[in-house]
Amino acid sequence: MVKEMRISLNRTAICLFAIFMIGVVISNLNITNPIYGNAFAQSTNPNIDPQAAEILQNMSYFLGSKDEYTFKAEVMFDQLISSNRKIQYSAEEKVYIKKNSNLTIEYVSDLGGYKLWFEDGKTTILELPTNLFSIATLPATIDQALKKLKEKYNFTPALSDLLFINTYRVLTANIQSGGYYGSSKVFGVKCEHLAFVQQDIDWQIWIESGKRQIPRKLVITYKNLPGAPQFIAILRDWVIDRPITNFAFKADLPKLSQRTEMTEILNKPRINLGSVRASGSNF
Repeated sequence: MVKEMRISLNRTAICLFAIFMIGVVISNLNITNPIYGNAFAQSTNPNIDPQAAEILQNMSYFLGSKDEYTFKAEVMFDQLISSNRKIQYSAEEKVYIKKNSNLTIEYVSDLGGYKLWFEDGKTTILELPTNLFSIATLPATIDQALKKLKEKYNFTPALSDLLFINTYRVLTANIQSGGYYGSSKVFGVKCEHLAFVQQDIDWQIWIESGKRQIPRKLVITYKNLPGAPQFIAILRDWVIDRPITNFAFKADLPKLSQRTEMTEILNKPRINLGSVRASGSNF
């Protein structure tokens, strides 16, 4: 009997020690690793269904913990013309990101586009097809640089909400309600379907099920504009934690390019698409 009690006490002590060590590891992870520390400091928006919030948080954890990744996006967007008719156009986007302050975005559409290179605080933006370019100095981190582009130039690169370390915080800042709408497939990949309501827009996101909790599809509806135009992106060709050559972040300007002011490039509504933070007036 005494022997059995000792075995039981030993097992209890081992379990308590294991729980203590897990807590120490998690605590150290959040304090010493700036990427994990920011990504895991989440707070749940009470307007979001708990299941939807958990799935979106898990995506934020996954992306926020990755040092580097690339993806491509096939984009379709509506353009309003005379008599409030909608005409759909296409675009393609390529993104290369290193969380230690390197970022390249190439966005080319039927109506024009841009290339953005960000390296250690220096930002170069090239407008297509005019080949006008501008250079600006922004904060050295990608999070702060994207915020500065929004605040100073009212510009949010397409899909840039997915590039912040704390994606969840950015995506849910203005949500009025949100819910989970079951599983579905995006080009054969099983995903979890979420939908959210904001003042100016409604948006939906499909997040891959399983270990790679990455976004696979995004739909933004600008509901306060005539005809409720949409921005639709299919995200594919994800490459995660594979080294990206530094050459990908070097500005590659055409020989006949011409330098101009940043506002001359960015104050054009047609290139300011694909962000859940942008108001309807930016479409």
